[in-house]
Amino acid sequence: MAQNGKPTEVLPESGTNELEIMEFTIGKEIFGIQVDKVREIMKWMPVKPMQKSHPDIEGIFKPRDELITVIDLAGFLSLSKSDYPERDIFIITNFKGQNFAFHVHTVEGIDRISWSQMKKPDKTIYGGKEGVANGIAEFEGRLITILDFEKVVAEIGPESDPQ
Repeated sequence: MAQNGKPTEVLPESGTNELEIMEFTIGKEIFGIQVDKVREIMKWMPVKPMQKSHPDIEGIFKPRDELITVIDLAGFLSLSKSDYPERDIFIITNFKGQNFAFHVHTVEGIDRISWSQMKKPDKTIYGGKEGVANGIAEFEGRLITILDFEKVVAEIGPESDPQ
């Protein structure tokens, strides 16, 4: 891909055995999501709570005429909520036509990681029948848990399973 006649370094080339992840934090924990799963990043904004919804659903909001369900990722992972939610971030995804915003604390950046740096996690990591971590990446001295966002959605609302 080129921009202004210059090649960009945003996406890995086909056949390079690499993937790109966006690092984000919840508390002091570092997580990642594959860049191709991210539709956009938005600053936190107030949401409308939904009665009788799953405890990890914060509610809904409607930016640019799109209704988006907000998932409290800290709550889902049993981690501490943010001290300053007004500084937090929503990671917007779309799985099979359904929009979801994952509430995280910070976005740290994008890294290109070799598949050889990825380790398969134990099935018990981060709960659920098979866990919600796709892998653990070791990158520049940090361990980054790569989450399976589709599994998170499926566990919160099995009837809206995007798979």
